[in-house]
Amino acid sequence: NNKNRISKKYLIFLVSFIAIMYFSIPLFINFDKFTLKTNIKWNHIENVDIPNLLKNNKIVFVDITADWCVTCKYNKQNVIYSNEVEKLFFEYDVVMVQGDWTLPNENIRKFLNKYNRYGIPFNIIYSPTIPEGLILPELLSKNVISDTILKAKGK
Repeated sequence: NNKNRISKKYLIFLVSFIAIMYFSIPLFINFDKFTLKTNIKWNHIENVDIPNLLKNNKIVFVDITADWCVTCKYNKQNVIYSNEVEKLFFEYDVVMVQGDWTLPNENIRKFLNKYNRYGIPFNIIYSPTIPEGLILPELLSKNVISDTILKAKGK
């Protein structure tokens, strides 16, 4: 009976491991390729004056990310660096701002805390029509970004 219990635990472990690998491996494949593909020019969050950009009628997309954040990488590979979103950002002259939280950074922590957020990914879009910013969901989609950009443009 003890041998039967060990076999069940081993089988449960094996099935769980296979399921985790099956769903995780696609997330890690080709992450290096998407960084080479992008035409997006990021501005570092600490070098950007968002209120001033809004005064100049700009739309601002902020991406707080980290190298260890799998969801951040998924968002970049499948949404932010997609042809559709890059085209949209170019068409509406969106200013791309990024904060890297791979290593602890007090300024990024304060920025997140200002929105009662304590983790990443964190994406927000500002515009003259949305000066307080519109926080996007953790898991991005092309439609969410497109709809938010159109709302930011007042359409």
